[in-house]
Amino acid sequence: MMNYASRLNNVKEKKMKITKKIQLVIDRSENSNKATDQAVMMARKFEADLASLYVVNTHMYQTPKVIGAMLRTGKKHLKTVKDNAINIGVNISSSRVLVGGPTNDILKEVKFNRSDLLIIGAGPNSPKGSVTDKLIRKAKCNMLLVRGDHNDADFNKILVPISYHEPEKAPLFAINLARQYNAQLIACHVIDVESGLAKERIVYLPEASKRGMAHMPDSVLGEKVPLPPALVEKLKNNMTEKGYEISSTIEKIAKKAGIETESVILSGRPSNEITKYATEGNFDLIVMNHTNRGRLSRLLTGSVSEKIARNASCSVMIVNNAS
Repeated sequence: MMNYASRLNNVKEKKMKITKKIQLVIDRSENSNKATDQAVMMARKFEADLASLYVVNTHMYQTPKVIGAMLRTGKKHLKTVKDNAINIGVNISSSRVLVGGPTNDILKEVKFNRSDLLIIGAGPNSPKGSVTDKLIRKAKCNMLLVRGDHNDADFNKILVPISYHEPEKAPLFAINLARQYNAQLIACHVIDVESGLAKERIVYLPEASKRGMAHMPDSVLGEKVPLPPALVEKLKNNMTEKGYEISSTIEKIAKKAGIETESVILSGRPSNEITKYATEGNFDLIVMNHTNRGRLSRLLTGSVSEKIARNASCSVMIVNNAS
């Protein structure tokens, strides 16, 4: 089977269209205005159409008076967005107010408009079960959650987490994005020593049958016994080597494209280490695949990408499609 580095090398010349049509969702979240600025500037940069949607969430606001006031506010906000977009040459293909329980209606709007990028503001974190969190899980198109303090709507420093278990579309998307923005790109691989490295083995019948022999330790069939420290260290080194292989491959491809780039290897829980590294490194954007897990696992804990999207201090681009 072809390894990750080989797959990347085979598709490295492919150029991706960042976006053709953007769906902007405006609400009362902390970073909604920043999301609006980001969407308008990206539409201009990539010559994309822009559809804008103001959401009045009736799960949160239920009295007719409040809903009416928010409806009027939404229409004024959309008009301002439309006027500003037209002034800089951005085509607004749709501009409307949504009143209701928003998640499924937003996704229907995305599908109806055939948008390939959904942009929405997110607070300091996006709580599990929030509209943003549900959109992260359900959206089929690429999705940008806008956070952070950068006011120029540019991405100057991009982090792309990579794993040999995941598709290569997010790293290649990140390379194309970094090239468009003339941004620095950091490829990051996390060695998950806690859950990704086996430290025990199970005693099987041949070994258990030799129990009591002088040169064999007492072993019970089905018992879990620790791996020898030397073997654990060897397995860890193998994981590190694979991490360097794929991260250096991304680095080489990016440098060939004229992008300032480097690669780093971290150790620990991927969601924790990536969010921490992004904060400490003052990144503007994290670009990553949406990692799918089993249904039960996702219900209990969520995927790594969902945790990062919820808790990152900067903007996050979730890549579901790359073409």
